[in-house]
Amino acid sequence: MRYLLALLLVLSSVSAQTWPRWVSTRYKYNPTSGDSKCALVNVVVDESGSMETEQAFLRETALPKIAESLYTIYGYDHVFLSSNGFGARNLANVKTDPMYFRHLGASRFKQTAPFAPENPQLLEWVNNGSREDGYHALRSAMYWVPLVISGYNMHEECATIDRNLILVTDEDRDSENIGVTMDEVQRWMADRDYILNIVIPINILGELNNLGAKVTSSGSELFIADGSGGWTTELSEAPFNEIAANNPEEGTSNPAHTAYEHYVPLITDTAGAVWCVDSLRRGIRDEDENLALSFANAFVNVKAEEIFCLSTNCNPTSGPTTAPTSGPTGAPTTSPPSTSPSRSPTPAPSDSPTTSPSPAPTSSPTTSPSSTPTKSPVVTTYSPAPTSSAAPTTSPVAFPDFPDIGSLEATDAGSKGDPHFTTWQGEHFEFHGQCDLTLAKDADFADGTGLNVQIRTKLVRYWSYIKSAAIFIGGDILEVQGSGDMDREVSNYWVNFEFQGKTNSIGGFPLTLYDDKFPGHPKRRFEIDLSSKYPGQKIVISTFKEFVKVDFANPSADAFGNTVGMLGNFKSGKTLSRDQATVIHDFTEFGTEWQVLPSDDMLFHDLSQPQFPEPCVLPEDPRGDRRRRLDESKISLEQAEQACATLNDPLSIKDCVYDILATQDLDMVGAF
Repeated sequence: MRYLLALLLVLSSVSAQTWPRWVSTRYKYNPTSGDSKCALVNVVVDESGSMETEQAFLRETALPKIAESLYTIYGYDHVFLSSNGFGARNLANVKTDPMYFRHLGASRFKQTAPFAPENPQLLEWVNNGSREDGYHALRSAMYWVPLVISGYNMHEECATIDRNLILVTDEDRDSENIGVTMDEVQRWMADRDYILNIVIPINILGELNNLGAKVTSSGSELFIADGSGGWTTELSEAPFNEIAANNPEEGTSNPAHTAYEHYVPLITDTAGAVWCVDSLRRGIRDEDENLALSFANAFVNVKAEEIFCLSTNCNPTSGPTTAPTSGPTGAPTTSPPSTSPSRSPTPAPSDSPTTSPSPAPTSSPTTSPSSTPTKSPVVTTYSPAPTSSAAPTTSPVAFPDFPDIGSLEATDAGSKGDPHFTTWQGEHFEFHGQCDLTLAKDADFADGTGLNVQIRTKLVRYWSYIKSAAIFIGGDILEVQGSGDMDREVSNYWVNFEFQGKTNSIGGFPLTLYDDKFPGHPKRRFEIDLSSKYPGQKIVISTFKEFVKVDFANPSADAFGNTVGMLGNFKSGKTLSRDQATVIHDFTEFGTEWQVLPSDDMLFHDLSQPQFPEPCVLPEDPRGDRRRRLDESKISLEQAEQACATLNDPLSIKDCVYDILATQDLDMVGAF
């Protein structure tokens, strides 16, 4: 077991899989005056004799990985721990209150590996007890959080404090303190804006693979092991009490307790979740590495994202765009859960609404559906609510009939379909990885209006192309996607996540769509005119077939001098890393450096793999295999050069020739 816990600590990591972003009241007890971003993890652990495995998991894997994620991915300045135990009895060296609760203390997690609490003794729970009043323990845990932790006064240090509760037990509630009711616990959590996760002895359809769920009064979202250490999700409209049940007494079909009835209502219709303690226990004790790793990955991912979403606007603008049509059809079992994980993962929901299901990454993504827990899984996706934007100069209207396309002005920087990048200072390079990338970003653009330009690339064998581009200005988001369907009379675009939404401005700057309406392969472009603030300057997104490019027309230091991203430093031309000090000369490394992180606020309406921390997908042989395949192409170099000869710029000709050979499509000259 010790080996497996060590393995989990090394391998478990936050992925980009997502789940419904539940509406949360912002923290009401936040009379803070500081400027730090803070999180508080308040853990409440059963100290009975059977809890050694779960305590070790929290101590050695879950809590350090949650702290690491909050620091390194979500940008927290301080992550605090408050540690509590309940149920310990008749131990001379363990002092509890009359209801067998004890507060072990509070500490700050270290900001470097292994991300342990500064006082590691807070994780030394005992294993000797028999009376576990979870209600009393939860309320007491909230009460005993100190104001000053590791020398930091939270109300003076923190601008926000995102609070999370974790209850771990293998029993139902023993009513030691009958004065603490379920309603009171719910009120205490709501008043303090805690999100609760519970790890309790229930099963979902009797399968260990079904790790846990977010539960609503109308259905649930299940977290499912994929058989290879990853996890996926399925959305079900079946009432949760029809697919979940208390674990039975060993050797019988009779429920051993009423943990479901005592604890699941506490997380229903909240941002919290319920987890099956046996999935964790059996994965570790039976040394099922894949099951244990799936539980660790899912638990850490969900916890870190939940905490982050407390103070971040990542709630849906509305509910799911597609209602679930069916849920798990099997009846809840009262027999011991299966010990063999399912070997076929399921689609997972993306971060934002789409009109059709889309896959999300796991540690081993596949396209085959899982056989459990539903016959017809429904994948539903959600989006963050866009912030309000500056009022448009005129009332929003649909794009009118498209005028004839004009000549596009020469640009100094940008990116083209088969990712050819030109930095602000004219350096040209390629990056053929698949992921979401930050092209240019400046929070202070246009006197604090803010600018964020992201592109999404797609890998095809040994080359990739820009599939989509999204631009954020002043609270508005325009996303444009290429399409291979040449019969479409309008472009694929989204305005603030609404497909073909009506607007004539982005962030207060005029927006115009041009279309040459050329039969078979029209060229279209979206122009954001910045002239009201930066005369003569534009941001232009163009599409040709599946390919998208982004151009910055006549860029100036006044407008883009402080941007960071794939276009490099505006003034020096250096390809700088995120620390804005290190120069990266390898363009593959430079591209992966600017993969979109959770802290970058992904702008696209849906989720596409990979998402950080999964790295950008790179060609297996980005040089040799690409060259061999180009040499074997049906279109000759001479044919490609002849097709591109109409272009004036030698660099464009070079890119055009490469793209024609890569795509085997002479029409690609139309993209230039």
